[in-house]
Amino acid sequence: MTADSAVTVDSAAVPGMMFALLTRAAAGIAAPPWRPMWMPAAFAQGLVPVGGTAGAVLRRQTSRCLLLGALAYRVCVLPVALGLLVVRGESVAPAVLLPVTALLLAANVAAIGTVSRRSTVDLERVRGAVLVDLAVAYGLTVAASAVVPHTAVLWPYLAGAVVLVTGAYGLVGGVLAVLLSAPAQLAMAAFGAAADTGTFVGRVGWLGLAVVVTWAALVVCGLGLHLAMSYGIRAGREAERIRWLRSLHDTVLQSLEAIALHSAADETAPAAQLAEVRATARVQAARLRRTLDEPGGNDNPLASGLAELAEELAGRGLRVELAVAAGAGSRISGPYRDAVLGGVREALGNVAKHAGIGDAVVRADEESSALVVVVRDHGCGFDVAGRPGFGIRESIVARLREVGGRATVESWPGRGTRVTLRVPA
Repeated sequence: MTADSAVTVDSAAVPGMMFALLTRAAAGIAAPPWRPMWMPAAFAQGLVPVGGTAGAVLRRQTSRCLLLGALAYRVCVLPVALGLLVVRGESVAPAVLLPVTALLLAANVAAIGTVSRRSTVDLERVRGAVLVDLAVAYGLTVAASAVVPHTAVLWPYLAGAVVLVTGAYGLVGGVLAVLLSAPAQLAMAAFGAAADTGTFVGRVGWLGLAVVVTWAALVVCGLGLHLAMSYGIRAGREAERIRWLRSLHDTVLQSLEAIALHSAADETAPAAQLAEVRATARVQAARLRRTLDEPGGNDNPLASGLAELAEELAGRGLRVELAVAAGAGSRISGPYRDAVLGGVREALGNVAKHAGIGDAVVRADEESSALVVVVRDHGCGFDVAGRPGFGIRESIVARLREVGGRATVESWPGRGTRVTLRVPA
């Protein structure tokens, strides 16, 4: 199995992933990773390819979504419940319950503000607060029945607390929270609330529905976040692969091609040619070693980087004249500088291989808040109407486009080529 296929999610894998997410949801978001004793470890690992730190991030992101959903539901349901009392003509109850409702609204809105400022939330750290929230919700629901004996005005609010318990403690915790409604309803009946079988079952069913919806939401959110992370991992690996291909093309491959070119000096001055080959090999070995030691790329200033390129190309027989304006490129960040240097290296490499001329000019200046670097030669040129090769397409045009820059390649047969690179300064 390749690295890419390890994170690719096809249709055949979705049922297995769904089953794994169902068991994950049954254990609760905050619960540590587990698998049923009857499930082989290798099979369980195959169902959930994203684990470890990535799995913890997924759980915390799902926790954040669950918290925001439950809190927003309670903020919406409280005014509705109070409004229904007004519509039914309860004159005393709204005045008594209004301060309590306002306090609950303020607490839930404050909690939404706190959670929304965080990218992830760990429910394991707030399990105690979730239990306190459930106890407060049950207590207020029972107390409200003493004010409004014929209705459970805060029962929908209680459903939000059951949602949080289900998320923090899993399916078992949610079921236990629902079972607590039995003694709560008996206490409410003592204050005069309806206690017939239909009402009892309906209230329990309301809380049970909250548990089921929470469980389903955990599965859906978990699957969505899992697929998104899998796609991100795959895209990141593909981007890294392209970066390495460009690096190899711009350095090692060009050097090997230059070494392989036949020259009349191979017969007339073999010792000099061998010395040149060794010098080129030393330069490329040093560059490859720096690449392996510093994967982030070259962070040298632009002028120094261009000077290194000129020195490198001089070893391949190309004389490069540099014209760098004072301060040009001194303020650009590493990614911009690396893209420009990579594009210049590719353009000069093309001059050395194809232009049939021994010199080129590189000019760097800043124009209208942009760094402009021009590579110009007066060689044989080529027809730009044809399909560009990998070097121009990927190492110049695509490289500049990825950092928000632009590359223009102009060429005239018999009159040379001009490559213009532009990035924000």
